[in-house]
Amino acid sequence: MGVTKDIMKMQKENNCILTTAMVVAAGISRGNLKYLVEKGLLEKSAHGVYILPGFWDNEIFNLQSRLKKVYFLMKLLCS
Repeated sequence: MGVTKDIMKMQKENNCILTTAMVVAAGISRGNLKYLVEKGLLEKSAHGVYILPGFWDNEIFNLQSRLKKVYFLMKLLCS
């Protein structure tokens, strides 16, 4: 249960958003994220992005998290 507490603490400290990269950087296996999603404690918002279930029940937020990389690339190309 210690790893679960660590993951949830990281998420709360990051405005309820968690990334796979954050978990791996903390030395925690990414398999723990899958476990938490299966248990209903986390929801996968986009590739590598996790949120609390129902916390960001907002389609605009979900689109932003999915399109962040596309926006960044378009910004670079248009500069």
